[in-house]
Amino acid sequence: RWPERLGRPSVARPRPGSPLVWFHAVSLGEGMAALPVVFHCARLHPGLPILLTTTTLSAFKVIKDLLPDVVIYQFAPLDCPDAIESFIGYWKPSLILLMESELWPNLIMSAAEKGIAVALLNARMSLKSLNRWSVPLGLPLVSLMLSKLSLVIPLSTIQAVRFQLLHTPPNKIHFAGDLKYGILCLSLFFLVIHCFENTFGSEPMSGTILKAISGA
Repeated sequence: RWPERLGRPSVARPRPGSPLVWFHAVSLGEGMAALPVVFHCARLHPGLPILLTTTTLSAFKVIKDLLPDVVIYQFAPLDCPDAIESFIGYWKPSLILLMESELWPNLIMSAAEKGIAVALLNARMSLKSLNRWSVPLGLPLVSLMLSKLSLVIPLSTIQAVRFQLLHTPPNKIHFAGDLKYGILCLSLFFLVIHCFENTFGSEPMSGTILKAISGA
């Protein structure tokens, strides 16, 4: 499926011109962690096109049989300008949700240039990555990239501190717990409401969420 890795779709985009949410997770573990949010979004907004991407074959083999028909599943494009531009240009996502440690410079900068909101869920930064990005040449680059994110939900307080050390704006860092164990918690969805409402207009997602949780 190398064409997909180069940003070329293997399926048609549903409802051209409508909003689309793109979830990206690299591995099987991250993909499984994303599934509850994917399912919940599909249930809350059945007409909303949802795209899920991963990069590993093991993730693809497992996750492809777990997704509802309304979710499009593709291999993620390589983080190089041509592939990213081709992928975003075709799918035209309105919101991008990255899982865990997925900091893709070309993707994030391209989305920012196009006014697409990008959130990092279950965000984590290894000590090795922190040290690598903290060098004089790396810090300005990662600081610029992180400033383009709309929302960062760290895995823990330690992870939040590491993102702040890389100059992530404090007002973009919020907590919702480990998504792998409490991904449907109310706090998470209120934290991403602003991304959805800014993206999809006046339709208040907060009311939809409250109704779904209360069973109304």
